[in-house]
Amino acid sequence: MNHFTPEQLKREWLSVAEGANQAIEWIDDVRENAPRLNTEAERLKLKLRRSRNTAQRLATAAMRPMTIGFFGLSQAGKSYLISSLAAGDNGRLETQMGQHQLDFIEHINPPGGGKEATGLVTRFSRQSHSSNPDWPIELLLFNEVEIAKIFANTFIHDFNQEKIDWSYDEKRIGDLLTSLNNRRQARKISGLTEDDVVSLWDYLIRHAEKSQSKMALQYWPAAVELAPWLSIDDRAQLFSELWGNIGEFTEAYRRFAYTLQRLGGASVVRAPLNVLVIEQNGRLVQSNSIMNVDMLERLNKSNDLQVEVCPELENGLSAPVSLSLAELTALTVELHVPLLSSTQERLFEDVDLLDFPGYRGRLGVESTAYFQQMTENDDSNPLAQLILRGKVAYLFERYTVNQEMNVLVVCTPSNEQSNVKDVGGVLDEWIRYTQGVDAVSRSRRPSGLVWAVTKLDLRITQELNKSEDMLREVWGQGGMVKITMTERFGHFPWMQEWQPDCAFNNTFLVRKPRQATPFIMMKEGNEVGLNQETEPKLSLMKKTFLEDSAIQRHIAFPDQAWDAMLQLNDGGMRRLADYLATVAQREIKLERIAEQLHETRHELIEGNLIAWFQQDNAEESAKKERIADDILKVLQRRVGMHGELLVSLIPQRKALQELYMQETPLELPDDDKVSNESIATFGIGSDFDLFSDTSDESISALSHEQMFAQQVIKLWVNYLRTVPEQTNVTNFIGLPRPTIETLVDELITAIQRMDIEGELVNVLANTEQAGVRREKMVERQVSRVLNVINDFITWLGYQKITKEKRPVSKYNKGHPLFSGPNKHDPALWKDDGHLYRLTSEPLSYSAMFIFDWLIGLKEMIKENVGHSAGREITAAQNERLGTIIERIQLSSE
Repeated sequence: MNHFTPEQLKREWLSVAEGANQAIEWIDDVRENAPRLNTEAERLKLKLRRSRNTAQRLATAAMRPMTIGFFGLSQAGKSYLISSLAAGDNGRLETQMGQHQLDFIEHINPPGGGKEATGLVTRFSRQSHSSNPDWPIELLLFNEVEIAKIFANTFIHDFNQEKIDWSYDEKRIGDLLTSLNNRRQARKISGLTEDDVVSLWDYLIRHAEKSQSKMALQYWPAAVELAPWLSIDDRAQLFSELWGNIGEFTEAYRRFAYTLQRLGGASVVRAPLNVLVIEQNGRLVQSNSIMNVDMLERLNKSNDLQVEVCPELENGLSAPVSLSLAELTALTVELHVPLLSSTQERLFEDVDLLDFPGYRGRLGVESTAYFQQMTENDDSNPLAQLILRGKVAYLFERYTVNQEMNVLVVCTPSNEQSNVKDVGGVLDEWIRYTQGVDAVSRSRRPSGLVWAVTKLDLRITQELNKSEDMLREVWGQGGMVKITMTERFGHFPWMQEWQPDCAFNNTFLVRKPRQATPFIMMKEGNEVGLNQETEPKLSLMKKTFLEDSAIQRHIAFPDQAWDAMLQLNDGGMRRLADYLATVAQREIKLERIAEQLHETRHELIEGNLIAWFQQDNAEESAKKERIADDILKVLQRRVGMHGELLVSLIPQRKALQELYMQETPLELPDDDKVSNESIATFGIGSDFDLFSDTSDESISALSHEQMFAQQVIKLWVNYLRTVPEQTNVTNFIGLPRPTIETLVDELITAIQRMDIEGELVNVLANTEQAGVRREKMVERQVSRVLNVINDFITWLGYQKITKEKRPVSKYNKGHPLFSGPNKHDPALWKDDGHLYRLTSEPLSYSAMFIFDWLIGLKEMIKENVGHSAGREITAAQNERLGTIIERIQLSSE
């Protein structure tokens, strides 16, 4: 792995982004005269847009300072850890904002009484930054697409999807798209790009993959191309399908989007001090603070206040813009707190700390009438409560996708159980992004996940009077380890195996020192020693703690963890800080970003674009021979998983059913304002061009059967391209990704070469019956399609070739492929056809089929010579693609 500087990594990623942009333009220019490229064009463009999003995010992440996130299921414990690590020598988190010196705990942090009282992220930093005495508060804001993500999150997780009175309706979607296309603007409207909509699509897939499969056929491909050209009002209508057409959400989206537009799309604004504190009787006090979640309750209420902020744009601070305090509370992602004094821990002079608000339980609303029911109480604001839950949930996801922090401290109280169930998924996502997707990749670096079990003083106090037998029940799988770790997270692979053959065990025990406890003696506010009366009990506790198997599994060096936690006036903080100093290294972060650079380049080039690039036509035959041999060498070592491999190459029956049931797209009115560059089809959902300014007579002339056959090939080919990305499948089968990618590419070439689409058309021809509803035909038609697909995957086309013309089997010597043995080979038969004696050795029909299939695959690959995807593009187009590949592969310098 190369060692990059931050600047080099930024250049490399921006080069990938630019290459992806050029590749999208190349596809749009070439696809019209390249049928096979056209079949995969929408999938390729989607992949390129996703890669461009990743490249932009990681180019930014490479230049950011090293950051540690604190994610609390224990709010009090989290606050104490941050104060202990980032405070100055006087023990305070102090900051200078304008003319005032503030103590974070006293002046800014809202009193929560143990509960999470804020709804934004706080960044503590010693990094130099610009300041303005009149506008001292630096706030990071959401952008427009993130507002859509928050409302979608709220609808999915706060509304009971089994009971809510809303369902996907294809006709409603089609009518909506037709109507919005008619209102398409002559130029793009700022605030949203095609890539933003792709990120929204990806977000919904992660949260509601099942429901999004239907929308992937028609809604999403159209939304990607259409949304940037719509007014904010029309975008709100387009995205309202993502939150069940709930009017209150749609109106709030409109309001927030218009506010962001008035702010010039700024991601950072400067605010006056009074958004945090005001001066009363010579003292600074919290009043109307955006840090307090209660401010959000004023949204759309008469007691909301107006405040001015200055957008920070490329040319400096812009003129003040007025908005309501509740709006600012909702739109704020992060408050930047510049630390005034040097930190007690030298590490945090160069490392930022992020304090995340704790997750909240979701509501499970069963009806959209919830708003009417709740607003009968004048003090209630159901919209604010729902926005808060969606926002807090989204915040951690946002920082995860942007890879803002490569070290995360998860704080869980040792003495109580969390009732929040939704944390595991987002934590799993953060691990995959920043630590690695599997145990092998995670083993390359020290663990960036740090588990801090807090409030050990309370836990020990409540266990002091228990017997040895009872103590053996309080630590491990039935006690502390269960409630803090395994009950909510034990089913995740990383908890079971962080590194090969080793469970996650990077766990630290922490207590708050200088608190009155029965087992530590105090003098003048300091801890001076263990209470001699409780020492025998503490020793017994330690003994049972160390002997517990779950403790040994999930806490590394448990004896050190216990002793450090009891360290006087420290409580385990020194040991935790020492570990953070070893792992919070920028080189580790850059190494992980560089790994993803390599993965992204491989995925774009070897997994996608290289299939269309012809390097040297004269060598194609020899190249195919090498490809076939390389694939067979790998596959023959995994013959025991051959059945699973074949199944993985066949699309899901349900996907074909949904495709068949899709409504025939409506022809939309001509739009002379639509430029050629903006035209895009519905991808695998239809051949109809939604935004074309001319009707397509060839499509209108096709029967539903013919259109279905075309769409099946598109769906199947694009599905095959996703198989190498399905790590759960490929890991189970045990095949390396490059092998699967090459196999898929050759199968797709054979599908085109053998004209499987034509075979589907023939099978489906004249099978639909006039007057019979489509839902009555779907099972029959999908079965016909699957018979063709299954035959191809099973026999590789050789079932249509006479035995005399098939290659010869190497396993069943002397016989053509897939012909089976002679009748007398495995047994002896009488003249009347009755069996009278078996041979001494049985014949393995499974082995015969598998090895014939492998030989057939090799011959199929050799027969693909001259039919590669790149054959349909010109020399000039091929040269242009080669330049694009070089752009992605190499840095801009």
